[in-house]
Amino acid sequence: MKDEKETLRKTADSIHVMEKFDPAILADVTAPVVSLYIPVHHTEREERRDIWDRDMFKDLMKDAERTLAETYDKDAYKGIVEKADYLLEHPDMPLWLHAGEGLGFLMNNDDIYVYNLFFAPDPMVAAGDTYFVKPLLRNFQYGTEYYVLELGNDRFSWVKGDRTHVERQQLPQEVHDFFSELFANSDDIAADARKGEKGALDYISLEGHMGQYHDHQSRNEVKKDDALPWFRYVNKAVNDYLVHDDTTPIILCCDEEYETAFRKLSTLRHLLPVGIKKDPAGLDGKALLEESLAVMDGIRDANIKETAEKFGADAAHGKASDDFDAIGMALAERRVGALFLVKGKILPGGFDINTGTVTFDGDPNPVDDGYIDPAAPDITDAFAQAALAQDAHIYIVEQNQMPTDKSVAALFRYAE
Repeated sequence: MKDEKETLRKTADSIHVMEKFDPAILADVTAPVVSLYIPVHHTEREERRDIWDRDMFKDLMKDAERTLAETYDKDAYKGIVEKADYLLEHPDMPLWLHAGEGLGFLMNNDDIYVYNLFFAPDPMVAAGDTYFVKPLLRNFQYGTEYYVLELGNDRFSWVKGDRTHVERQQLPQEVHDFFSELFANSDDIAADARKGEKGALDYISLEGHMGQYHDHQSRNEVKKDDALPWFRYVNKAVNDYLVHDDTTPIILCCDEEYETAFRKLSTLRHLLPVGIKKDPAGLDGKALLEESLAVMDGIRDANIKETAEKFGADAAHGKASDDFDAIGMALAERRVGALFLVKGKILPGGFDINTGTVTFDGDPNPVDDGYIDPAAPDITDAFAQAALAQDAHIYIVEQNQMPTDKSVAALFRYAE
């Protein structure tokens, strides 16, 4: 009994819920491995995993086991099966209960890495020597995490968001100390208590500290003048105490009349050029999420379109191609700057990163033509992993967003 409990504890400890995708997981992988993706149903998930999710996970694992059994002895993938069984037998695990639109599982005999997906993937499994990661790249590539700087002329707050929710962050004590030294008569605690909010600073005596009212100026003009020093202090506080080395993009949310003034003095390196031109006091959580996603998706789509439109001119000068062999060779030579791929598992075959050789799977097995294929590796996924290793931009998109009518295209850093 004691040994059984210890085994269960070790199994539980080997299941890791990941907040970000770390490409280092792909290095030195010991085969075999399994990659499994499922959409998550929310109808019955108040206290435990939905029955549909359980059955889909179970069926896909059976497909994976059948595939592995064709190449490996059972002992070679025993650890994968044990960990998958543990997941099935524990429907109340937080990873099931707190899942978003989907879940991704990268499994080997020693560990399982679980990813919460912001979109609902098609159910699929791949089993073999390498992981299938295109759904993860699609999930994490487009700036699905961001900050929102909610800014008023005497108030600011710091919000963290992703594709499913936004959450106001509790400001660290250093920020409170910084402003307390500047505005000795301020009382942010009392102000926050009145508004029923956490994580925001509201200095009710700010105007008295920042300047005097002049008869020859309108009240609005005085407020604008007084806001400039406040903006400088907010900029410094965010830079020094909230951002540090964080490269997460920042969305500015403020009344349109303050946007230009703040941007002129801002030194925030990752402040996005497009913001939310609305008074944050008038936005609830749902509205702020919608506005934030509109900004992030707009920038993403514009970036995809701009890069795709460069393809024609670059191809004419030997700096772009939609030919598999040419892209394979460019990846081997580390010349790929941007890689476009149609989403999904679409082209069974192999790719040798050392030689750039692309081999297509000639097996007439019709399952190879489908998205749910636990067997053959996918050439485009191998391309994606190679591009990731050389810091190329990877765009996993719908067919109508591709530069050409092909399922793969690449822009090169320089011509051959």
